[in-house]
Amino acid sequence: MLEHIIGKKSQQLEPATLYEKIKPYSKVVVDFGCGDGMLPYRLAKENPEVFYIGIDAARESLAVASAKAAKKPSRGGAENVVFLCANVLEALALEHIADEIQWNFPWGSLMYALVCPDESLTHMKAVAKERALFKFYLNLYVFENDTQRTDMGLPEVDEGFIQNMLIPQWQKLGLITEKFSFLSAEDLKKHPSTWAGRL
Repeated sequence: MLEHIIGKKSQQLEPATLYEKIKPYSKVVVDFGCGDGMLPYRLAKENPEVFYIGIDAARESLAVASAKAAKKPSRGGAENVVFLCANVLEALALEHIADEIQWNFPWGSLMYALVCPDESLTHMKAVAKERALFKFYLNLYVFENDTQRTDMGLPEVDEGFIQNMLIPQWQKLGLITEKFSFLSAEDLKKHPSTWAGRL
């Protein structure tokens, strides 16, 4: 069962019910660690042909966006997005559902899972369809302070680390890197998430 968040309430959602709900849509995008959920909500409003699933472990963070989405479309609601409360580092009751998976400026354990890949990444991979696109934005500011980075047990993430360590580790887990780049502050302003506006 899935925990479906609607405002300050939650209800159980059968995976089969969700699978049926997404059938009419051309594409399914899953946002892991979606935080306040405003990004998948905004994207759902902009792209009515795409179905979005926002997942975060903190149900209270999802209250506002999920309440907005649950309204009638004429009042700002969006029928093509749902919000689930779950720990994405554990096995989820969803398999082969996503055409695209994204992480936008993850923090804590989700950030560790991306820069220090382990078996938990395979749980997230199981949600994807074959040849799905995985896309993430990582806030490197936390890595620039050597003392803070060391205290948090994080590696030094630079181009060499990505090329020599991360890409081979992701490949072992079945994730093939097509491209990566470092964004400027100006480029970051174009990202529609709440966190991008704060960085």
